[in-house]
Amino acid sequence: MSVMVVGRIKADPARMEAAFRDRAADFMAVSEYARTHGALHHHFAAGKGEVMFIDEWENAEAFQSFFSSQPKIPELMQAAGAMGQPEIQVYDVMATQDDF
Repeated sequence: MSVMVVGRIKADPARMEAAFRDRAADFMAVSEYARTHGALHHHFAAGKGEVMFIDEWENAEAFQSFFSSQPKIPELMQAAGAMGQPEIQVYDVMATQDDF
């Protein structure tokens, strides 16, 4: 069963959007690497003073392996003005009749 990984990053969403534009090739390279290492879905979402990432992974171990071995992530988060490490939670996906 897959897992959902939710990360909260204290950052200015506008600065994060600027990093998405300015470092688009780097973000795409990390995305491609993630897909080859077990990522199924990936999204960013913005709120007041924070940015979240919401991922679905084949399993928690695949995410942990990716996240701890990907050297571009800290660099990109610094460029985006992240304040500290993200708070990360991992949840087991529950298969229900109302999934879509």
